[in-house]
Amino acid sequence: MFKTGLLVISNPKKITSILSSIQKQVKNTLYIQILSALGDAQVGFQPKVFKTCPRFSKTIFGIYANAANQCDKLDVRVLLSGIKYNISKIQTRKPIDLIIFDKPYPQTEIDSFIKTRIQNITTDFHIVTLDSDNYNVSENEDGMPDDIYKHTVLGGTFDRLHTAHKLLLSEAALRSSEKVTVGVTEENMLQSKILWELIEDIEVRVTNVSDFLKDICPELEYNIVPISDPFGPAIVDPSMEMIVVSEETMKGGEKINSIRQERGLAPLKIFPVELMDEPNPKPIEEQKISSSTTRIRLLGTLLKPVEPNCSISKTPYIIGLTGGIASGKSGVASHLKELGAFIINCDQLGHDVYKTGKPCHQEIVKTFGKEVLCENGEINRQILGGIVFKNSEQMNKLNSIVWPAIAEQVKNIIKNTSAKVFVIEAAVLLSANWEKYCHEIWATTIPRREAIIRLINRNKLTEEQANNRIDAQPSNCFYVKAAHVVFCTLWPVEYTKEQVVKAWQLLQERL
Repeated sequence: MFKTGLLVISNPKKITSILSSIQKQVKNTLYIQILSALGDAQVGFQPKVFKTCPRFSKTIFGIYANAANQCDKLDVRVLLSGIKYNISKIQTRKPIDLIIFDKPYPQTEIDSFIKTRIQNITTDFHIVTLDSDNYNVSENEDGMPDDIYKHTVLGGTFDRLHTAHKLLLSEAALRSSEKVTVGVTEENMLQSKILWELIEDIEVRVTNVSDFLKDICPELEYNIVPISDPFGPAIVDPSMEMIVVSEETMKGGEKINSIRQERGLAPLKIFPVELMDEPNPKPIEEQKISSSTTRIRLLGTLLKPVEPNCSISKTPYIIGLTGGIASGKSGVASHLKELGAFIINCDQLGHDVYKTGKPCHQEIVKTFGKEVLCENGEINRQILGGIVFKNSEQMNKLNSIVWPAIAEQVKNIIKNTSAKVFVIEAAVLLSANWEKYCHEIWATTIPRREAIIRLINRNKLTEEQANNRIDAQPSNCFYVKAAHVVFCTLWPVEYTKEQVVKAWQLLQERL
């Protein structure tokens, strides 16, 4: 497969079959140049047919919608420079090593086109010619506004840039003559989103937006800014003339105009972009193409490379399974057991080290007093929990007693048990620094509100007690940042199992 392809397309209506063929040949990025958008076309190639560049809007929508359906793993980018300007050469930020023409041309014309019209190309590039039906783009974009604005604006999360994002950004660039401003939401605005802990860092999202826009149309000026409120610079910049929104965020655009008018600023022209349908949504996924669905599909996959742990043997393979209270660790562990993993439940081991006659028992009584004992002399974990969950200093004292004893038991079990894959299930895995015993870290997550509900129903805690338990532990972000693989148990158990099976299958490939 080739890393980067350039499709020179004369027949946009044949994009479905064309992309289906190309996805098997291009690995990373596919640039698309609409041939009829190029000015100064050579003999045999199509002339520009639309009088104004916004007339290409529906054609571009069709290309991105088909890309989402046919090759969603490919980074597809429709180039706009040839649409907006009489450029002499096709410019791309990434070097092209495969050029695809969607219809046959004389070899002399192909050679001349490549030599004179494509700027960033590798020395060992390849050419592929497909055979689509002849078709010229015709000016049939009924009702499509032709207006161009000096300064356009739009905003969003832009997590893991997908085709719907690319369409919004492309519309803003297509309809701007000078400048595009993009507001990218900061972390304080993300907590209401599904799996927000998996959202890329703001720096990554800003960079990705900037890279895409400067790639598809480098002639414009771009201002990509983090925003900490829903409005950003759109309510203060008098030079802005148009705002691009999705159909579902029209009210947000109207609110921005209301604020602008209160401040004596001219209202923005609102340009709504049609939502893109998700080709194959599952019941828990959104019907539209969205970052939420993208994040859901990351569950059970490898989120970052596994670095070799030289401090432990390569075999057996040890996975540390961790996560917050009520996040579903035991359920995930149960699924892994069914698939063949040997589970070491550190919570159960913890219960054991508390028992009378065990080394920790005497030390706990000595540290916290006899009031933590039941009538039979065993540790009353509920009373002890009431002490330590309200006081971090007391919690640290308890941990310094219990954690080393549990770690010793874990090592003994691994040493004396024959298994290929061990899973150390422990909420405190990272806090106790037990990741040093593991090859990979897997983590379970659950939204805070759902965790509270589970604690109230399962553990018979009050809401205040549930909140105290959650506040006494690290956040979901802490676990996600450390994890190679993440699960979320928010949905029905069948979907949790689907995540686990996916993770297990990918693990077998790595092993």
